[in-house]
Amino acid sequence: MKDIYDYLNDVDMDVSQLEQGTATDMEKKKVKMALSKRIKTHKPPRWKKALTAASASIGISAAALFGLSFTTFAEEIPIIGNVFKLFNGDGLYETYGDHSAKLLLSEEDNGIRITMDEVIFDGKALYLAYTIESDKDLGESPTIEGMPYIQDSDEHIYGSSTDIIRSSGNKYVGMTTGELMSTSGIDEGSFELAIKGIIPDPSLNMETITGDWAFQFELQATENKEQIVDITNEQNGVTIAMDKVVYTPMSFLLYYDEILSNDVMGNWDFITMRLVVKDNLGNEYTNKHNGGYSNSSHLLHHTNTFEMLHPEAKKLIITPTVEFSDGDTIHEYGAISRSENSTAPMEEFVMEDIIITIDK
Repeated sequence: MKDIYDYLNDVDMDVSQLEQGTATDMEKKKVKMALSKRIKTHKPPRWKKALTAASASIGISAAALFGLSFTTFAEEIPIIGNVFKLFNGDGLYETYGDHSAKLLLSEEDNGIRITMDEVIFDGKALYLAYTIESDKDLGESPTIEGMPYIQDSDEHIYGSSTDIIRSSGNKYVGMTTGELMSTSGIDEGSFELAIKGIIPDPSLNMETITGDWAFQFELQATENKEQIVDITNEQNGVTIAMDKVVYTPMSFLLYYDEILSNDVMGNWDFITMRLVVKDNLGNEYTNKHNGGYSNSSHLLHHTNTFEMLHPEAKKLIITPTVEFSDGDTIHEYGAISRSENSTAPMEEFVMEDIIITIDK
């Protein structure tokens, strides 16, 4: 819900036309107290605050931007602020804004201005936060045509996702994530996001708004610590091989392989693995699966990103849950799917915990 300050921010006015009035000393004191209370920031949870303080200098230098090109430096463009926190519904991006590089690069075309606000790269995934100002209504959930690209590198981004939400009127905030196809990650890169079109919300039944909004920048990965794990569990024809943990100032990443036996591959249409990760203090960590890739039908390389690790955690307890299921629908060209409320066979089991003693 908007408060009075939000409504006033949306009002266009010429301050030179305002008439000044007189105020008593008591009224001035009340205004000062109200403003002081207004700008007081919320205190983060104790352990998060401690870690932020400990890692602030590392994060700022590690994520530092060391090159810009092509686009306009948009100092004069008002931005919403910490865009990452607007997408922090499950807590995953709580501290990303504290370690991101502030770009403020702006491109305008066909009545739409896009400002690249904050970016951060953890060596495996690239996160881009931006604002969109349009001269027309784009609906509640527009999207973009375009995905991040890494230049002059043997590595490439194999998948991306985009979320855009309306902030007010015809103003929007967006976040695009790109995942690198790499088992080891990289330390730096020259990135580009070339947007060729804005796709309004489908409910508006509008054509794509074409244009040219291109952003180029170079980034170093946040400083991180890698811990080789090499722990393997096997159950019911499914093997999970935990390869390593990478700790960053704002998250930790698990790299692991999923290996399937011939029997499992022959008996089931779909195999799904989910991870629940807790620490020895009882904290459970929100995570995002970054996707997987493989050159084999029996082996998949996975990466999951988790929210920032509790600074006093000593162990990670990883509980994999595996689901086998069959489809009940065969589409044209032979594709198989499982319908909602399907009664086709399905089994689920929980594998033995994988316990990692944290070394970072």
